[in-house]
Amino acid sequence: MRPDAFGMAEPVSIEGSATSYFSQPEAELDPRLFVGHTLKSSVRNGLLRVLFNFLNEKYRHPDLWCHTWIAGSGVSYQWSAARDPGDLDVLIGVDYIQFRKANPEYMGLSDTEISKMLNEEFRNELQPDTANWDGFEVTFYVNPGATDIRTINPYAAYDLTHDEWTVSPQAVGAPHNAAWEAQAQRDRSMAVDIVTRYSQALTDLHGAQNDAARRNAEIRMQSSLSQASALYEDIHQSRRFAFSSQGKGYSDFYNYRWQAGKKLGTVPSLRRLHEYNQSVSESVAKQTYGIELPDTRTLIRRAATYRSHG
Repeated sequence: MRPDAFGMAEPVSIEGSATSYFSQPEAELDPRLFVGHTLKSSVRNGLLRVLFNFLNEKYRHPDLWCHTWIAGSGVSYQWSAARDPGDLDVLIGVDYIQFRKANPEYMGLSDTEISKMLNEEFRNELQPDTANWDGFEVTFYVNPGATDIRTINPYAAYDLTHDEWTVSPQAVGAPHNAAWEAQAQRDRSMAVDIVTRYSQALTDLHGAQNDAARRNAEIRMQSSLSQASALYEDIHQSRRFAFSSQGKGYSDFYNYRWQAGKKLGTVPSLRRLHEYNQSVSESVAKQTYGIELPDTRTLIRRAATYRSHG
């Protein structure tokens, strides 16, 4: 490990975050978004405008291949306990055949590669501008293969394209299961152990008086970061199963585990260490090769160009 790879390391603590999952359902939907059971036209038109203004700058005819919903707790009866700003998840179903017809330069990409390309653009270029959109943190995401949102078992889903409910919200609370809670507590205990070892290694690194002590602290830091990434990915990726055609959506154990992890501070602390682990890896790669390695979008587009001319 290069000596400066951990130069930006910061302390991390276990702190819970707000989640509407464990809140009591409200009697009505969020009045900022709905009049009764009907989505306000200003909300629908505003979200579609943001999305299509972005897509039209990069791609041709998104109206032919883009089907759009808002989903999740923000459009459920558990909206009031959400953090400020509230969450709005804009989920996009892509008709990949139409996408390639409208944008033939991407003919060589698979459905998964197109999804990754779009999601990276949303994350890096669009969502910084929608972190506080009229009081909501709006995220945009393409679910690969989910041209029908019902296949991912959402809490609730409002079809922005056709201005109607696809999955109507139900006024239900979180499931109660002692075994599930025990697993969430085990996850937290493991996160506490990882964070404790990371914090001690960070302290030792800052106080290192020689190369051997510094190297020892770096090895222990890298070990704790790798373990944090592994546990975070396990909890995060498992949640995706909950919202797959094989999962049970809202009431699935893996969704419960994720939501409990947010509440108990497991997920926020592991996410910070996971993101830091990724930045360390990028820093080492840059120092090793002398250049910043291409991002996913660049690699995907290069692959598309190569295949289309191959």
